[in-house]
Amino acid sequence: MTHFPTPGIAEKIVELLKTGPKKTADILKYFDNKNVTSQGIYKALRTLKNQQIVLVSKKEAVLNQSWLQDIQKFALLAEHAYRTPSGDGHFLQMGDGDKITYEFKNPILVDAFWNHVLYVLFDALPNIDRWYAYASHNWFMIARKKEELSLRDYMNSREIKYLFTTGNKTPLDRAITKEFDGNMSQYYMRDSPLFENRPNNLGIVLNIIGDYIIEARYDKDITNKIEKFYKENKVITNENIKELESIVSSPSKIRFIINRNKSKAKKLSTLLEKNFYVGKKYYK
Repeated sequence: MTHFPTPGIAEKIVELLKTGPKKTADILKYFDNKNVTSQGIYKALRTLKNQQIVLVSKKEAVLNQSWLQDIQKFALLAEHAYRTPSGDGHFLQMGDGDKITYEFKNPILVDAFWNHVLYVLFDALPNIDRWYAYASHNWFMIARKKEELSLRDYMNSREIKYLFTTGNKTPLDRAITKEFDGNMSQYYMRDSPLFENRPNNLGIVLNIIGDYIIEARYDKDITNKIEKFYKENKVITNENIKELESIVSSPSKIRFIINRNKSKAKKLSTLLEKNFYVGKKYYK
């Protein structure tokens, strides 16, 4: 998918569609007296369709929602990459005990920034040989499967073990077992969720990389929707994948915390590690 339309007619069409869907006849009318031929307009529309920026159906053009979401993620990553959080500094410059907190508006945005943080840390900590993750459910492997498999494969290519723990054993939790090879990618399903004494514990997602603890705290509304989805569905289908994608794209309030704490990271990694075969750890 292309981020940016070609300058010229295509770019102007995207600007026009910014305010809502338009009939192709209205697009043609917009270019009246602008020295643009109808052939040029239709060619630009075809190019935008091929780039998955615009969808055309029944002589009406609309901006592709997937493209809009992609642009939103691109802008989010660029914003955080070029802006230092006020008073906290960049997460690579954090000392032991330091913490940075961000706020996001939906889980897809969190996931996009989360992956950005992971790739930065993997490059900054070349001796890392394992990555621990915990969530009530690994919904990322269903609703964000392409991105999650890319992350897993990238880790494995760097000889980093992908170690994921879930707090449930529902049929959908079991259904993703096939995505793990039992060595470089391992999966463990607990009998019950962790952190039962913490508020909204089912909305806590954790990663541990070396001394870094990355934590997302999802709000109760979206947590309840995800839990309801896992209770009501027994198998993965194209229809319920779309349903879950819709749930995790919906507006919500999520806190994203990067914490560098050597003792806490060691305690959490020890808790999760006991359920995996990982060998001797060589990162110090």
